[in-house]
Amino acid sequence: MKVLKSDFKYLARLILTWTFLNLILNLFGLFMTKHLNKAEYTPLDNVTKEFIIPLIVQTVLFSLCLFAAWKWMKERKFVPYLFAAFQFVIFHLIFFLNLKVHQGIHFESTFNNIGLKYLSNSGQYLIDILYLYFPINGNFDNGLFMPEKLGTFYIHWILLNIVYYIALTWITLQISKLLFERKDKIKAKPEDQELLESQGDILEREEARHKNQEPRAKTIDERTGTGTGA
Repeated sequence: MKVLKSDFKYLARLILTWTFLNLILNLFGLFMTKHLNKAEYTPLDNVTKEFIIPLIVQTVLFSLCLFAAWKWMKERKFVPYLFAAFQFVIFHLIFFLNLKVHQGIHFESTFNNIGLKYLSNSGQYLIDILYLYFPINGNFDNGLFMPEKLGTFYIHWILLNIVYYIALTWITLQISKLLFERKDKIKAKPEDQELLESQGDILEREEARHKNQEPRAKTIDERTGTGTGA
């Protein structure tokens, strides 16, 4: 299905709103983490790598999923949520591929693993606030990533991020609808007014023409003697 100019405008608005909200929520997460635990808070070592790049990656993936869904899906109301569904599949694929069964079921990977890097770039600082109260302990020596509690890791790294994306998309739709549809209506009012005025002018001209034709017809009837008389 071809993406029209009006469709592109709508999708671009969604992407901009989604990106802005995602940025604000992550900044809020960093702010809250700092102020809730000032004693142990450590600033980001590399803002570009730890903050900017993850947001760019998320925005690019959201945009690609949005345009693909708009082109191929018939149910438009589910289009913005394709990204959340995509993340659901990828997250669980990474999760199950790195599960180990020796010495009990646990998640085991390395910090250089592409799947773990993907999960890290898809994470949210708003959710990281929970680390203050439910920290993830484990074996992280020599590049190993092996969280102690599988359930806590799954909730933090998988489940809550999926819920975050669903909620973020829903909020995006509401705000985009509130801001841009109202703006479109305001812009449309002058155009509608011009159309009504134009139609009114046409009606006035038609009425004036009919009025001018009536005396002329009466004069012709009098001259030809065809007019009605007593």
